[in-house]
Amino acid sequence: MHFNPLKSLAGRRLQTASQAARDAVFFRMRDEGLLTCAMYALATPTLADWQRITAPERGLLLRCEDAQGRLMGCGLFSPWRGRLLEFDFTTFRDTAHLAVPMARQGFAWVFAHLDCSGIVGLCPLPNRHAWRLATACGFRQVARLPAACFYARKGCHVDGLFFVLTRAQHSAPLQ
Repeated sequence: MHFNPLKSLAGRRLQTASQAARDAVFFRMRDEGLLTCAMYALATPTLADWQRITAPERGLLLRCEDAQGRLMGCGLFSPWRGRLLEFDFTTFRDTAHLAVPMARQGFAWVFAHLDCSGIVGLCPLPNRHAWRLATACGFRQVARLPAACFYARKGCHVDGLFFVLTRAQHSAPLQ
């Protein structure tokens, strides 16, 4: 399992990939019925939405691939404030059992290659799999924010759980 950086972040040039390679992630999510989970704020996410969200100037898309280059999952890291990055992660159905090691390996890559002091995430309360993954990866929940996330499936705002992972937390052994 390895990570293939697909874009630049904050002016740093990383390995570039074609739009088709980035769009392959969207099509895989669509084919597995994961779009409304991964893009929970949109009732019917489109390829144009994906391209806007993952535009190179907006962040870094990491593809987790197996040794043969097959897509296993992806992480989107977007500049937030200062040296913090906001994180979204998607794993595919056949590799969901590897979500924690894939995400942790992505965090290790980010901390090793980018000037980043921490990673934050906001998970809608109904997305239990997302906040359980965050906790399993060493993130600390620092707040429950009332009505912080628009949740398209419910057509309303739901509470969001705000998580933080510092460089030191990532380096510490998981409990």
